[in-house]
Amino acid sequence: MTDTPNLVHDRHMHHHNDHHATEQPTEKRFFTTRSSQVMLPLPSEQDAFVFAVFGDRTGGPKEGVNVLADAVRDVNLIEPDLVMTVGDLINGYNGTEEWLGQMREFKTIMKELLCPWFPVAGNHDVYWRPLDDPKMPKTQHDEHYEMHFGPLWYSFQHKKCNFIVIYSDEGDPETGEKNFQKASAQKISDDQFAFLKESLERGKKDDHQFIFLHHPRWLGGNYGNDWKERVHPLLKEAGNVTAVFAGHIHYMRYDPQDGIEYVTLATVGGGQSAKVPEAGYLHQYHLVTVRPQQVAMAAFPVGEAMDVREITAELQQQAIKLAEQKPEVKTTLTPAGDDLHEGTITTTIENPTKNPIDFTLTPSSRDSRWSISPNHTHGHVKPGESQKITFHVRYRGKMDNESFHGVELVLDQDFLAKTTRYAIPQVRAAVEFSQPE
Repeated sequence: MTDTPNLVHDRHMHHHNDHHATEQPTEKRFFTTRSSQVMLPLPSEQDAFVFAVFGDRTGGPKEGVNVLADAVRDVNLIEPDLVMTVGDLINGYNGTEEWLGQMREFKTIMKELLCPWFPVAGNHDVYWRPLDDPKMPKTQHDEHYEMHFGPLWYSFQHKKCNFIVIYSDEGDPETGEKNFQKASAQKISDDQFAFLKESLERGKKDDHQFIFLHHPRWLGGNYGNDWKERVHPLLKEAGNVTAVFAGHIHYMRYDPQDGIEYVTLATVGGGQSAKVPEAGYLHQYHLVTVRPQQVAMAAFPVGEAMDVREITAELQQQAIKLAEQKPEVKTTLTPAGDDLHEGTITTTIENPTKNPIDFTLTPSSRDSRWSISPNHTHGHVKPGESQKITFHVRYRGKMDNESFHGVELVLDQDFLAKTTRYAIPQVRAAVEFSQPE
């Protein structure tokens, strides 16, 4: 007989790593005034830490900075040791003035992180447009990047781990062309290769070495074979390169090879197709937990971290008020011709809470003979206030036969607290029309 008669899946049994080291409880570490035959093993007191990795911010609408800000809010609730990026921090593809404005916006948002963060340069951060601009420097925005974000390649140590950032848009060594679709422009230069070798040597005694760049060159294709032929063998030879992180493609992907975990992130505000969100097409960030012998990785959708300190009894009561109220509806409907009726649906969205709300109100019917304008409406209601909404309706057909179906109003609401938008369960209200004689 099984010990888990109610369990219907085994998803929790598929582990990537070993169980954590434990220690026997001692008087120094464990205290109770009760007697029990159960021995509770204690976690080993070895160093462990967490870092976060953000995917692409750009390659999408400028309003994507709001997603980035939500990622900052999430990570501040978790407080990792540090945040890494994988490039495409700003939209770029522009000249100096616009580039500087985008840089300031990105850095202003990231400044709110409680922990240090580290930049990686992507094509959006360094490509200049138009290419025939006489003011364009030879290396495009490389100099701007290093002046305002940091070195194009660097490494640093943290808790017996080596973090190495490399630059994947140096350009064609002969022509200087920056182009991520040409293999000739996706080769690591001799200077940067020498830096990478020296950085790996500096970290040879560390528990782990982590590499960060923008383009996932190990995927080959337009990236060519430079990574496969030169870089990967170097990382493999080092013996302690645990993972390599990149972005650019705007969806998650995992490609382990020779004991190295090659990890591609999706987006934190960049263009997002959302083809299959749960299969990696979404705004997300990674959290990486590092222990001396192993590393755990998990992805989290942006905006899903819940602020424990914000969910008070008062907040819950306010949210429940919204969930329990249904909009009151008034209607008119009069004949306007053969089998044609016209009228209005009027309702009022109340906000009985101490916080503002956003809402979407949508009239819905299974009966296609209804014509309703507008087909939905959005609104924002301040605390204690209300908003009146009127829909104009037309119905062409007989309302006294079995094929007739009425209308209902579908209300979606967000309760806007200080750090979180709380989605209120959908409310549906049937619309009653007095059938004309």
